[in-house]
Amino acid sequence: MTTVEAGRPPRAARDAARPGEAGLLWRQTRHELVTLSRIPITLILSIGLPLVFFVILSALVGNSVVDERTGVRLVQYLAPGMASFGVVMATFSFLAVGLSEARSTGVLKRQSGTPVPRWVLIGGRMGAALVLGLTATALILAAGLLFYGLQVPTRSVAAIVVTLLFASACFSALGLALAVALPSMQMTLAVTNGIVIPLAFISDMFMIGGRMPDWLSTIGWLFPLRHLTAVFRDALNPYLSGAGFELDHLAVLALWGLAGAVAATLLLRRDRDRAGAAATGSGRAHVHGRAADAAPVNTAAPSTFSLVLGQVRHTQSILWRDWSAVFFAVAFPVLLVAIIPSVNGGGDVRLSNGQLLGTFYAATMAVYGAAVTAYVNMPQGLAEDRERGVLKRTGATPLPAVALLVGRVVGALAVALLTAFDIALLAAIAYRPAYPRGLPAAVLTLVVATVCFAVLGLAVMSFVRSAQAAVGVTLGTLLPLAFISDIFVVGASFPPVIEAISWFFPLRHAASAMTQAVAPDLTGSGLALDHLAVLLAWTVVGAVVVALRFRWETSEAATRPGRRRPVAGQTARTSSR
Repeated sequence: MTTVEAGRPPRAARDAARPGEAGLLWRQTRHELVTLSRIPITLILSIGLPLVFFVILSALVGNSVVDERTGVRLVQYLAPGMASFGVVMATFSFLAVGLSEARSTGVLKRQSGTPVPRWVLIGGRMGAALVLGLTATALILAAGLLFYGLQVPTRSVAAIVVTLLFASACFSALGLALAVALPSMQMTLAVTNGIVIPLAFISDMFMIGGRMPDWLSTIGWLFPLRHLTAVFRDALNPYLSGAGFELDHLAVLALWGLAGAVAATLLLRRDRDRAGAAATGSGRAHVHGRAADAAPVNTAAPSTFSLVLGQVRHTQSILWRDWSAVFFAVAFPVLLVAIIPSVNGGGDVRLSNGQLLGTFYAATMAVYGAAVTAYVNMPQGLAEDRERGVLKRTGATPLPAVALLVGRVVGALAVALLTAFDIALLAAIAYRPAYPRGLPAAVLTLVVATVCFAVLGLAVMSFVRSAQAAVGVTLGTLLPLAFISDIFVVGASFPPVIEAISWFFPLRHAASAMTQAVAPDLTGSGLALDHLAVLLAWTVVGAVVVALRFRWETSEAATRPGRRRPVAGQTARTSSR
């Protein structure tokens, strides 16, 4: 005889009330969207960054009318690349990074222990990435329609939607495969961005009709990114007829998506088999030998210099274990020195002052690498230490806050100098410029700029509560400023407001001082004292902010009842009671 608990519906009724697989997928997608909305860096880089790039590049190229008869403006050829960039960043980079982080932190493993099918868990992430990509594309097209005179032919609306779906599925599958193949989130972040950003430069995303060598153009056509840009560009081309469906390009996207799906399936099956084997062997006993107690090597109080040196070594050890930090701080600027001159006619092209294009970008990329290292990566690492409570425990040691901060700044300076050396070596081999007479001035300028960026990064960190927020603010301000500060573009002409903004911040002054120091028509020492004065002024302002606001822990944690809040220059004391 079957009994039914009082007040509980029968099993058949409960089963009928459960959502179907489509309902589960929708709920999982909604859950992932809510999670992503709480991560500022995701929203900034997947939605805000493509829109900001679109606005900046539109101001850069001038958005002039290219056809008086039809009223077509230059933005007509710029919007497709930015729309493609938004789709790829959302469905490839951030899907891969988010899934890799879920694997490394055990979230995906715990979710797999629930009744929700694995394909629903992964499909929810893909659905959220699709929504982000559609949002980024819609914002770019809406901004183009409202403010820049963009024309969207009605004939190609269906083609645009179908292309978005094809591209989202393709890049989501590829991102999923990379996330499962790579062992850590840091490596996934480095690899995905190391693929997307160089390919974006050779896929006509950031420039219109760039002059690149045939072999570089061929490489671009091998990958799906350029095919996506080509489909969008043809769909928005007002001079073409037809529905806008480019079957050859869509076929390439479908093939890449199929390859990514097959690879992801095989890799997920491999992970499942490994997890089963690990669970089978988990019952084995492991006997470890007892380690002998280590005798203290030195009981004397360390000097301030040794404390700073220890922080420098600590910073270096952290950096070289983080693949993403190494890529963005060291490898990425070197890669841009090789790519950007190639798509602009070659590094041996001479500018109006006789300077080689390769030399110009070597100087600006050295500044950019220093900014990434000192303004983004170093404060992010310190914010992560504060978030995990490492700084709080460090505050209970005799290490002064000044030694900690100076050590981190010097560590960032060492990485910036290493990046600059790599860039100079590549430029010397590839472009063979004359020996710059202002090399000492360039080195001094880079040192001053790096210290300035580091102090400002620490100041930003003192205002935010988490490492993700720190990255969102620093990277979200650095990348737009780089486009209007003669870092990525030579001799750009912007509206007066944007020009004033670029000269207000220190990045453009650092870039101008570096390019002047390596100019071929240099007279004097090469020191741009006016630009260096601006950098020093920003350094002083940042140092004052850091001195007033630096804490070993967040303000919310430090001001809880019954707890004291240590300030900069003091160390927290533990009570013996």
